[in-house]
Amino acid sequence: MAIFFGLNIIFAWNRVQYSGDFNQYGYLTIANGGLALLFGSRNNLLSLVTRVPSTTLLMFHRWVGRAAVFYASLHLYGESRDWIKEGEVSTVFANMRIQVGLMAWLSLALIFVTSLSIMRRQQFEVFYYAHALFIAFIIGALIHADHAPEFLLPGLCLWALDRVIRFSRNFRRIQILSVTPYATDVMKIKIRGFKTSYPGQIAWIQISEVSFLNWHPFTVASAPGDDEAMFLIRGLGGYTRRVQDLAKKNNFEQASIAEIPFPWKIRVDGPYGVSHTQWEAYPVIVLVAGGVGITPGLSIASHILRHATGTGENIEGRPPWHVHLLWVIKDEQHVNWCQEELQNLFAMSASPTVQATFDLTIAITGSARLEARAANDDEFIALEGQTSHDYNGPGELIRGRPNIVQWFRALRSKRDGLDGAVNVCGPRSLISMVRTAAADLSGRGGIFHLEEEVFEL
Repeated sequence: MAIFFGLNIIFAWNRVQYSGDFNQYGYLTIANGGLALLFGSRNNLLSLVTRVPSTTLLMFHRWVGRAAVFYASLHLYGESRDWIKEGEVSTVFANMRIQVGLMAWLSLALIFVTSLSIMRRQQFEVFYYAHALFIAFIIGALIHADHAPEFLLPGLCLWALDRVIRFSRNFRRIQILSVTPYATDVMKIKIRGFKTSYPGQIAWIQISEVSFLNWHPFTVASAPGDDEAMFLIRGLGGYTRRVQDLAKKNNFEQASIAEIPFPWKIRVDGPYGVSHTQWEAYPVIVLVAGGVGITPGLSIASHILRHATGTGENIEGRPPWHVHLLWVIKDEQHVNWCQEELQNLFAMSASPTVQATFDLTIAITGSARLEARAANDDEFIALEGQTSHDYNGPGELIRGRPNIVQWFRALRSKRDGLDGAVNVCGPRSLISMVRTAAADLSGRGGIFHLEEEVFEL
């Protein structure tokens, strides 16, 4: 990011003595626009070659997009202020080259507005399809600017290749195995005919009975190579709520394909995303999840325990893996979302052929908001949970907000001298707490390497 900001500042430096000097910002607009195309493709060659996680590429995609909007607005302001002063607006805007330039700016502005966080969460379809306006920006830029092809065509060609690959995947046969709706606006879908290559990858799902055009991304909770894939869908925006309503309308229970024929037709695009973390290279794997953010944790834990069986490779003499999962949820009923998967993980770790341990802590916060308070610069305080003795499910259940630092400190004491890889997926407050704990407790006793994903409870 420092290089990105530095280059933008260097190339944007301009004394701006004449209106023509604002042309520089027009070229910075199309330069950043071309980078936005490179970073935004699902089938991203850069991600595959460099193993840069998709979350990192999307962060760059957002920043170069913001830069493009900023420079486009600056270019429009600088060029139009003299037209306004001299009363030549109507004459200048009669020029087609100026008209398509204005169209390109309007396209970027609409993409920016619909990309705000509140729009992405509550109106994902508006956010997603508003990005189609980028085609209007490209057409306008190619006509408006003299050297636009040099900046835009490389990314446009890779984008077109991405579309061809995605279209070819539509012909895969996907079979729905089960659909399980829960009272807490969460639904579990299991399918066959789709496999992942890395733990924690995502897939885009389209259900024709909900919408023939709308696709939505979900994390695959299954291990790489599994014949079956599992998704947790929570009703947040319009699409996911319509999926929930459809499940309730069909009155699905814990049904299987052997019991009833599913009336749904589903298409799956993916898998997408790579992780910069080689999970099996670490002796300690720490997974912290909030709500449905448990899906990447389930995928990673399944991958490690499957890897620890030694199938296909010789792992004799290697120290065992230790998987620690902390799941923060609001209600005890939420355990039902993944109870089957968690029990399977416990059963797998109990096998004498598996060289791994699996430790699970479930924290029930109730309706309280997860938060951390700093009493002073050296102290981190959160409400310590109380162990529940009336719980018969998998793992240990505590009621109350977990003390993340204390949990990490106990884990460090138990696995002293071992490095750990940490994945946290949940609300920003939880991620901040885990980031603080991992940094504070990394040292001579071992280093925690953090990977984070934002998902609200």
